[in-house]
Amino acid sequence: MEITGKSGRAAGPLLSTGLLLPLLLAGCLSGGSDREIASPQAQALEAILQSESGGSALQPFSACEASGLGTDHRVGPGQPYTELEQVPWESLRAGDTVRIFHRAEPYRGKFMLAAQGTAAAPVRVCGVRSAAGERPTINGSGAVSRPALASGYSASAEYRLLHQARSLILIKPLASAADAWTQAPSHIQIDGLRIVRAHPDLSFTDVDGVSRRYEAFGACIWIERGRNITLADNEIADCQMGVFSKSTDDNSASVTRDLRLIGNHIHGHGIRGSDRVHATYTQGVGTVIEFNRYGPPREGALGNAIKDRSAGLIVRHNRIEEGAHALDLVEAEDFPKTALATAAYRETHVHGNVIIKRGDTGTTVHYGGDHYGSWPGAMWGEPIYRKGTLHFYDNLVELTGSSAVLFQISTTEERVQAWNNIVVYAPTVQSRLLRAEQDIGASWTSGGIVTLGANNRIVSGWRDTSPWHPVGGQLIGAERVTTIDAMPADPAALIAQSGGLLGAPQVR
Repeated sequence: MEITGKSGRAAGPLLSTGLLLPLLLAGCLSGGSDREIASPQAQALEAILQSESGGSALQPFSACEASGLGTDHRVGPGQPYTELEQVPWESLRAGDTVRIFHRAEPYRGKFMLAAQGTAAAPVRVCGVRSAAGERPTINGSGAVSRPALASGYSASAEYRLLHQARSLILIKPLASAADAWTQAPSHIQIDGLRIVRAHPDLSFTDVDGVSRRYEAFGACIWIERGRNITLADNEIADCQMGVFSKSTDDNSASVTRDLRLIGNHIHGHGIRGSDRVHATYTQGVGTVIEFNRYGPPREGALGNAIKDRSAGLIVRHNRIEEGAHALDLVEAEDFPKTALATAAYRETHVHGNVIIKRGDTGTTVHYGGDHYGSWPGAMWGEPIYRKGTLHFYDNLVELTGSSAVLFQISTTEERVQAWNNIVVYAPTVQSRLLRAEQDIGASWTSGGIVTLGANNRIVSGWRDTSPWHPVGGQLIGAERVTTIDAMPADPAALIAQSGGLLGAPQVR
């Protein structure tokens, strides 16, 4: 059984639902400990992922070693640099490696990456683990900005502070560069690090030596713009958001392209009482979110696990726990012209994931758009919704609480093709629905067109919609569903037995 990866090449016959679901069910891809990669199954997964590098000279889980293609910048005890703010981040070049060595005390430094690597000579920032397998920690509480980056952040004092206050690690062009407006950082990989603690309750020291608070809308890793950015094998925790990527229609360089989140453990994010920040919030073209573990958000936070506004999104083989929505896949709010001109905006693939969620906090999968009340022909709201197909297959969904909804599809111009999924409603769930509507403008009908294909298994007691809240659109193929009584004893084997990824559209 093969899956075609980001590069368009088959990752190999071992990459099957039968292999991956046990890993996801156990939560061991990038879960609780720093040593989980040592398991035989995880080693097999590591080998598979290394074979699917998208043509880059880097592999997602390779050892943190100098590439030999540029300068080796070493940070840590007994190394040329002892703190992150000493590294010449503003002058990194293609092929450079920044190796951060583990130490008992966290590093407390903020930095910006503006380098332009190449596929043959990427720029890499990576963690060298301890003998016990512990990742180096970068802690945003009390972190210090590098003064030499002042002009790189912005020529404006206001924006210079904003860029520092909303990120621990920032990826953007140097504002001081002559071609900053038309360029983007490229072919950069950050891997093997523990990146934590940047939120409004905490402070940092800016480039002028002044103590400042972090912004409420920010992230551990903020990507202002970039091409071929890979975040791999990191633990990212306790920030406003784990990862944020931005895209606009300003010019071709202002769209983030080919962002890849792979094998990270992302947890504990959000702002208490706020639904505006999420575990990850991505906007771009060609975004791939794969093999990650999304843990629960910060207590009291109201954001989503995965919020995305991308064209050509792939979400595969993740373990996703909680969030208002597990997946909130909505319109390209800030770069609609680019998105609408990109055919992949109409195709979204979500497959091979384990989703565990309390239904009372919100619907499980929201697809379409979230700004409403527009009019035909406008460039906001309903006219720029995804208006395509969500391909939802080979997923295991476990829903708890008192009521739960699987899909919330914005309009009848959005469709879902669902096959070979297992949906389990816990015994506590009294209202077991497949579809719900959302608020929408008068020119549209909410509810979507959901088609249930072969080999969907759903726990008994489910129904299409609430009898008290009729939903527009249509559910097709209800007669094909196999009703089950409870979670199967071996869900991974059941999905693989039903074909796994065979017959699914190839993702390129």
